[in-house]
Amino acid sequence: MPPMNNTFARVYQLESGPCAGMPADLLAIGIEPGLSDSDAIKTLDSSLKGEAVKEITRRGFDARCGSQVMIPTYGAIAARNILMFGLGQDPQPQTLRLFGEAVVKKAQEIKARTIVIDAHQASAPFLTAIAEGVELSAYQFLQYKGANGQTNPALTIGVVAGRHPGSARNALEDGHRMAAATNFARDLINTPAEEATPEFLAGHAQTLARANGLHCEVYDRAGIQRLGLGALLGVAKASPREPRFIELRYKPQAPTDGHVALVGKGITFDSGGLSLKGAAAMEEQKRDMTGAALMMAVMSELAYFRPPIEVRAYLPCTENMVGSRAIKPGDVLRTRCGKTVEVLNTDAEGRLVLADALAYACESGPKWIIDAGTLTAAVRSALGTRVGAVLGNDAALVQRLREAGGAAGEPLWELPLVTDYAEELKSNVADLRNVGTSGNAGTIICALFLSEFVSCRSWAHLDLSGVAFTNRAIPLSPPGAVGFGVRTLLRLLQPRS
Repeated sequence: MPPMNNTFARVYQLESGPCAGMPADLLAIGIEPGLSDSDAIKTLDSSLKGEAVKEITRRGFDARCGSQVMIPTYGAIAARNILMFGLGQDPQPQTLRLFGEAVVKKAQEIKARTIVIDAHQASAPFLTAIAEGVELSAYQFLQYKGANGQTNPALTIGVVAGRHPGSARNALEDGHRMAAATNFARDLINTPAEEATPEFLAGHAQTLARANGLHCEVYDRAGIQRLGLGALLGVAKASPREPRFIELRYKPQAPTDGHVALVGKGITFDSGGLSLKGAAAMEEQKRDMTGAALMMAVMSELAYFRPPIEVRAYLPCTENMVGSRAIKPGDVLRTRCGKTVEVLNTDAEGRLVLADALAYACESGPKWIIDAGTLTAAVRSALGTRVGAVLGNDAALVQRLREAGGAAGEPLWELPLVTDYAEELKSNVADLRNVGTSGNAGTIICALFLSEFVSCRSWAHLDLSGVAFTNRAIPLSPPGAVGFGVRTLLRLLQPRS
């Protein structure tokens, strides 16, 4: 397994003091509207002998959200350049993440190595957001590039926080951990399928379990057979890569009443099976294990965030390939819970492996259960590439997920479980068919199929097919895996105030 450490920035806390006296290539300040009332502007204007306000006024900087202005200091203060970033009225955490991103991009542009962020007025959530923004946007996946592959130097960014150094330090560490988990998921997803096999994922699960005091159980093909995960075995039939079923458990120090469950789709490459995908559609199919990577990344930081309840993750992992042993359209699979499924489209395989994992996870009676993965192309048509879909049988859990996603800057939109559409999943030869008859409402039909294997009263399903991967840079993410959902689930699992 190649080492994974592709975060090229680290935020740390500086002792509180006047930023104008701190030597740096770049001093960054977030500014809210009302320039003349800003303590930071007053201090800088005094240090720059009245030139700061003149310069930003001349350039039309009004501190609206996302606006920027850069001012050279010509040696008047210890910092060589000043970046002012507009926070707008009533700034939200996502604005502070974008401030962190702006600092990274400007530092890279001017080849700065030492950076100071003035965050004297920032609250703890804002400090967390700044750290997230810096470390998410500085991510580069260089695992397979040569010695000169690193396009930007590593950055160490000091943050001057307020009068409570302990809480500020904790807030910055929270942001670092959120970003580190997201970047770990990105690493796993970006790794080519030739390397990122089910065995590879199992190895990383065992490594993170040892490092974080988790329990890890890995089932090979024989173990999967003993568990009766017939749908997972059916999808895995044509691949020379052996499937794995991974279970990770986090237990809090204090006794806990019950547990919660996370289930992640782990298709390490999806050819579509005999219902073959087109060549272009296969180019990104290493991303089809996003759900498993997401849940593994969440588990990797639970020892730090210490949720007060036991958390169990279940990861069904296999390739979906073509070959003489491949499952054929019209074949019938028997799942863990005994229900049979007529497979009419072998490219609708994610719901099959999740069906087994959901049925298995529900047998232990979790308080609630969430599954996630890249399931349907239809969700991209419905919600595009910036919003994930959530469906479920518990309105309160769905709402909590949406709130956590909003706080994380990972928006989720609820789609309805239209029970009338369940008629489309009726099969003439089995209990269910794995695709609907009409070809419409694909995301809802998929969720309805999964609901047939959920015996828990509180369940939510995340379809991340539109938001998991990007071919161009988007806010807080370079091209490649986005890691969408990691920070949402980490926030969901933290104690509620």
